[in-house]
Amino acid sequence: MNKAKRKKPDSKIAVIILLSVIAVILISIRTALVLETALVLGTMTAALAGLYLGLSWNEIENGMINGIKNALGASLILIIIGMVIGSWILSGTIQTMVYYGLELLSPGIFLPAAFLLAAITSILIGSSFGTIATMGIVLLGVAEGLGVPKAITVGAIVSGAMLGDKISPMSDSTNLTAAMSSTGLFEHIKSMLYVSAPAALISLSLYAFIGTSYLENGANLTNINQILNSLSQNFNISLWTLIPPALMLLLSLFKVPAIASLSISFLTASLFAILTQGASFAEILHAAASGYQADTGMELLDSLLTQGGINNMMSTVAIIMAGTAMGGILEKAKILESILDSLLNFIKKPRDLILISLTSAYIMLLATGEMFVSIVIPGRTLAPAYQEMKVNNNVLSRTLETASTLGCAILPWGVVSVYIQNVMDIGFSYIPYTFLSFLAPIIAVFYAFSGNFIFQSEE
Repeated sequence: MNKAKRKKPDSKIAVIILLSVIAVILISIRTALVLETALVLGTMTAALAGLYLGLSWNEIENGMINGIKNALGASLILIIIGMVIGSWILSGTIQTMVYYGLELLSPGIFLPAAFLLAAITSILIGSSFGTIATMGIVLLGVAEGLGVPKAITVGAIVSGAMLGDKISPMSDSTNLTAAMSSTGLFEHIKSMLYVSAPAALISLSLYAFIGTSYLENGANLTNINQILNSLSQNFNISLWTLIPPALMLLLSLFKVPAIASLSISFLTASLFAILTQGASFAEILHAAASGYQADTGMELLDSLLTQGGINNMMSTVAIIMAGTAMGGILEKAKILESILDSLLNFIKKPRDLILISLTSAYIMLLATGEMFVSIVIPGRTLAPAYQEMKVNNNVLSRTLETASTLGCAILPWGVVSVYIQNVMDIGFSYIPYTFLSFLAPIIAVFYAFSGNFIFQSEE
């Protein structure tokens, strides 16, 4: 059949096909939480639907390839990010930030300090999970010595870790969201700040206010002193090592493309690894490929510093490729276009579009408990609608991240929440104190109704 003459499927058929794809993904995730395989099976289901609608196998392959092409930039960024994280730890960048952050920790400002320390750590390593399991455990021990309730402490730690994860160019979920919504990485982060920054400031104020009620004169800082001693004994702590992240931030402010700024940061960190830590060229290559393997003799610190490497990014690259291949087929078969046309009958203003984006992401999150799926499906489906209404796709990307990633931390059966409960040995009591996850969507909805920061597309 001629491509130009191919008709769109009926909207009912399109919805049934999309629901079938989602059902296959849901069943796969419920059976075994392996998202890569679930998305590949979803792609196979979409391919069968394409054949049913009359597409040839060559057209299906072209759809997959074209979909993957759109995400090659994000995949390359993730590969370089793996190299950057490994080089930052090898050069002592992460260690220096942790060292000075813990030194500045004061009992009088514990809760806001815990929020900020978790955020900084998460920005540097690009992982809320890694932050919670390392810096989070340290801060939990300090809270016990101060007499600060565990639930409030965990809420502050999780809020900080999620904030850092969302505005970190090192984060896999941040890169995935940018890729699924066809948004540049730094454009997405910049747009996310319009929601995250006010939510973070309000959260910080609330933690500072609450913290004053639980202060005591004495504090058990034994764990922190052990970490500080271990850091100073095993690494050369130097402010010079902060140049690589500062340089990357500066380049991003001047709108240097993400791949270029990350590459420069990697090269700079590699140089400082030689100058400040005495690293060899072989160690740089190993850290870039497989990540840094810490061996300080302190298990908690080793967990924090064993990060990075290209190999550790391959799982997220696979998720991106499978998700975009699936989206490519659905687009080729005009399934998403048919659904979009139906949605546009109800969408009259950008406000409606943002509310639908939030709602669809939350529905997927409630159904799956998995933030990546609730980013991939709405992202691929709704991106054309933003272009149709001339709203910049970075509004879509921040909306998806606000609902999916932050929401997953407070959804009791969400993957992130279950992880928090297990690692922190806590029930649901921390959820009401995870202020960022509640404030960010409120701010997003306020923007939708007020029209503030709803950026117009340049196209």
